[in-house]
Amino acid sequence: MKLGVDVSEHQAGLDVSGFDFVIARTTDGTYHDPCFASFAPNATAAYHFLRAPSEGTSIAEQVSASLEVLGGHRLPMWLDVESPAGLSLDDVSTCAALFASAGVEVAGVYTNARYWRRHMMLADPAQFGAVWLAQWGTNPVVEAGGALPELGAWPRPLGFPEPAVWQFTSRGRVGGGDVDLNLAL
Repeated sequence: MKLGVDVSEHQAGLDVSGFDFVIARTTDGTYHDPCFASFAPNATAAYHFLRAPSEGTSIAEQVSASLEVLGGHRLPMWLDVESPAGLSLDDVSTCAALFASAGVEVAGVYTNARYWRRHMMLADPAQFGAVWLAQWGTNPVVEAGGALPELGAWPRPLGFPEPAVWQFTSRGRVGGGDVDLNLAL
């Protein structure tokens, strides 16, 4: 099993070189993450926090902003689907198509089962690629580099394919900072 981290400006200055994989945020809507460039040398993938058009920007404007931040890096892109304003399946489909038409591989969607079921009307998330599932359970405090706590079985929510990546805690500790920690098979 591989241990990974997802990072954004909230982890500015964090040394991520010791992780098996690193997923770095490019954008939140059209907001450019100022730390993407510092994480890019270690990044194995990127993510875009997709905002609902009702929050003020079109899907096309968001993809354009993400591509600006991505620059010459052609990392697989995860679509972070958890906007509190609610997204539609059409929003996610449009976003995926725009990234693909720009030559950026869409790795899949990041979501939690409750959000996906509520907003995507039981659509199969695998239509967008792999699933990166946020399912924290007890949300354990985990020191990166230390032993992992007993996490139980790999999650498989009803109606979901097996996740490729599992975000198992939002309370990881690395170098004094807080991070989301992830596992991949």
